[in-house]
Amino acid sequence: MNQSELQKTFNNFKANDQLKRKLKIFLGIGCLGLLLVGGLILWAGVATVQHVAKIGSNVNVQEQVENLKGGIPKIPAIVKVGCWEKVQSLMNIKVWLETPLGENITSLKDACLGPAVKEKPEPGA
Repeated sequence: MNQSELQKTFNNFKANDQLKRKLKIFLGIGCLGLLLVGGLILWAGVATVQHVAKIGSNVNVQEQVENLKGGIPKIPAIVKVGCWEKVQSLMNIKVWLETPLGENITSLKDACLGPAVKEKPEPGA
């Protein structure tokens, strides 16, 4: 497109009042939408900061955080030594085809959570 065609197109645009009106309306609505979204983002940010500050100043929350810090060594190890190896061995489809489903799940549970304690049957049962 050369300079004369571009100038011709621009002159046609300037002469078309309806097209200019539509463009002004489109740009006005776009600016209002942008202002609205920006205001909502600012409002959400301020509300979040206020909420976090309110929670942090709560005495009960501070005590719970301190108790959690002191209680971490008391939490039992969720992942035991043989658990990861058992999970990796069960990733093979051949294992699931050769052994029953219940046996695989039981062995995984025993490896990760420890052997289940079986209850003794009651004498009257």
